[in-house]
Amino acid sequence: MIGSPNSLAPLGEDLAAHFDIVCRGLRRGRLTPVLGSGASLFGRPGPGGAEWKGAPSAQELASRLSKEFHLPSELAGSYELLAVAQWISAMKGGSTPLYEELHDIFDRDLPTTPLHHFLAEIPGQLREKGLLGDPPLLVTTNYDDLLEQALDERGEPYDLVVYMADGEHHGHFFHQPPGGSLKLIEEPREYLDASPEERTVVLKLHGFVNRNDPNHDSYVITEDHYIEYLTHTDLDELLPASVLTRLLNCHLLFLGYSLRDWNLRAILYQLREKAKPNDWWAVRRDFDPVEQKTWAKKNVTMIGMTLEDYLVQLRNAFETWLADRS
Repeated sequence: MIGSPNSLAPLGEDLAAHFDIVCRGLRRGRLTPVLGSGASLFGRPGPGGAEWKGAPSAQELASRLSKEFHLPSELAGSYELLAVAQWISAMKGGSTPLYEELHDIFDRDLPTTPLHHFLAEIPGQLREKGLLGDPPLLVTTNYDDLLEQALDERGEPYDLVVYMADGEHHGHFFHQPPGGSLKLIEEPREYLDASPEERTVVLKLHGFVNRNDPNHDSYVITEDHYIEYLTHTDLDELLPASVLTRLLNCHLLFLGYSLRDWNLRAILYQLREKAKPNDWWAVRRDFDPVEQKTWAKKNVTMIGMTLEDYLVQLRNAFETWLADRS
């Protein structure tokens, strides 16, 4: 493990080396951040703090759905999101009522976080320094559109590549170019319209809220969704070749995940056996022994600090790295 739960500047030797790899990776498009639910909770006040107006946690989402659909007390009390969503889908008329409620939750201007702003600023900062390299590939399993909002605020063009969990084309990815509409990626190996070599790509592996058209919302959220995702979704056959190539050939930086998250497990099982042996990292304040061993088996190095502390040090390291290239 790199660092400690309370590690702050000055940087240790291992952490300094890590940030050097990350900065070089960001410059050349060889570092891909992968954002989990914790990334959208970045900066959330602790108990007794100010009222939180941002994205809900998985437990809060499960709690709201439980109350809205009047789940049996023995299930509602667990607040296990997959089980809650599965019950609603099975007992309340399929995915449509569940999706409608999820749309109401995520179809609003949730506050973007410093983490999303930092990631959205990278392409412009590199252009200002004349550091020509491939734009970033930004991956998330979150349903919210905080990354998209942060990029829009900076006028940064991006391609959106999203997974469809239900409907006629479930199990496939769609592409939405800047200012355009969603289009089915029918021949991924020949699809050239979404490329991280041309502009930033936001890859949403587990769906998204479509604020323009709720009929095209997508949420990998039920137990059935995850079973299908793990057993029938082959990213080799579904992602545009240029996006897949980038994903398999770069460093991955997991931000806001726990190994208890099924969406993370799905990613690891999909990618680790096929990806090149580049360094992968996971940032989390606390790792229990089971998590440590499991991460280690996947050759993922743990960085033991909060996302907030990590971003402070990463931003400082990146600004210093840019200044040295003036």
